[in-house]
Amino acid sequence: MKSKKNEDDVLRILLDADLRPEKEIFMKRFNLHFHIQALDGKTINKIREQASYPVKGGEKQVDDEKFGALVIEKACLIPNWTDSQLLEAFGPTPIDVIQKRLLAGEISKLSNEILALSGFTDEDESLDEIKN
Repeated sequence: MKSKKNEDDVLRILLDADLRPEKEIFMKRFNLHFHIQALDGKTINKIREQASYPVKGGEKQVDDEKFGALVIEKACLIPNWTDSQLLEAFGPTPIDVIQKRLLAGEISKLSNEILALSGFTDEDESLDEIKN
């Protein structure tokens, strides 16, 4: 038998929950915080498609570096990777800017933080699950 109080509690939590949780991540090399937000499933699936390329046998492989950079581009509120000054200096695309300004470990750290904020709790497992 369902508890009406429990149903009301669940409903209230769902109605009140942040649609896009946000978080600040300290980036030691820059001595500042990047402001990120969670991504929804539709966006992550679109990113996965954009970062995939065909391999033998008709299957697709995900380019990890491109996947991480795309996740960062879509989820970072600050910095704005589409800023005209960044694009002029390091572009032509936001992906180029991210790959030129962030080290590989920084891309990994930031993309893993974004995925965790998006509901994927085990960082190592989440990347594999998302890519496959």
